[in-house]
Amino acid sequence: MRSFSVPLLTLPFPHAAAFLLQAVPAPGATGARPWGLPEWMTPDPERWGIVLVRMAFTLVAAWLSQRLLFLLVRRGENWLVKASRDSGHGVQRAHTIGQILKNAVTTVVLAWALVHALEILGWDVKPLLVGASILGAALGFGAQFLVRDVIAGTFIFIEDQFVVGDTIEVNGQPATVEAVTLRSTRLRDFHGRELHVPNGEMKVVVNHSRGWNRAIVDLPVAPGEDLTRVLKVTEAVANEVNHDSAWRDLIVDPFVVVGVERVGTDGAMLRLVARTRPGGDAARLAREARLRLLQRWMTEGIRTSADTMMARRAQADALPPAMDA
Repeated sequence: MRSFSVPLLTLPFPHAAAFLLQAVPAPGATGARPWGLPEWMTPDPERWGIVLVRMAFTLVAAWLSQRLLFLLVRRGENWLVKASRDSGHGVQRAHTIGQILKNAVTTVVLAWALVHALEILGWDVKPLLVGASILGAALGFGAQFLVRDVIAGTFIFIEDQFVVGDTIEVNGQPATVEAVTLRSTRLRDFHGRELHVPNGEMKVVVNHSRGWNRAIVDLPVAPGEDLTRVLKVTEAVANEVNHDSAWRDLIVDPFVVVGVERVGTDGAMLRLVARTRPGGDAARLAREARLRLLQRWMTEGIRTSADTMMARRAQADALPPAMDA
């Protein structure tokens, strides 16, 4: 073998180039095999130079094919965005479709490049393809969960159940969709933890980013309060929130005082509801309405069930301890 240590210092990828140049036999050497591989794995030594050139062209063709197909995928994404009139959901759906297609393109191109490289090396790929088909059938029977996940992912894509950026709830766990593939979905929950859920494990999916959400505010009223007065004060606060310019754009239907939801020994439960835009707007609006109601109730002297419980606890703590007989 010849040494190419000095010229390799000037190459942009010295390690890759050195690996390829190791296959070059010394002048006059006979029977030498590239990289010291066994005879059945490599072509004739007289042809290996042509083989390396063909393999280099194969890699370049695979790279160019991937770039070209990625360009077509991006154009398809842009067309979907324009067809959806630049709506937020349309942009998210186009991004999700593009992500899945790019993964598929990369897989197909790599498979083609590998098969073609084996053909260049002189391997008969027909038995390999037949064996791969048999192996795939065997894996289809053995990897039932994998097949289930892929089928479920296909229907998620076809039915447009959710896309990247949606806030969903999977099996009771709320999170934001970060990536979707045919096999699994990557989520990010409120605490920042990354979740990977197989598509076949999603029994019930709640999408909070479609259509509209409902903001619900429940506040407990202490026993003995004048409920008619409490309802009037609550309606006044609801009207303030409905007409506040800082929150008006989040509201689809304004806050409505439903009334007394239930009555118990701890008092009555008062409920307000409103329809908001999808996403986290419902939670933000509910927190704002709840804060304003508590502040107004304190100003008006309206007690909540929590105030009553705290007063009872304070009274119990103030009592002298019982005297032993």
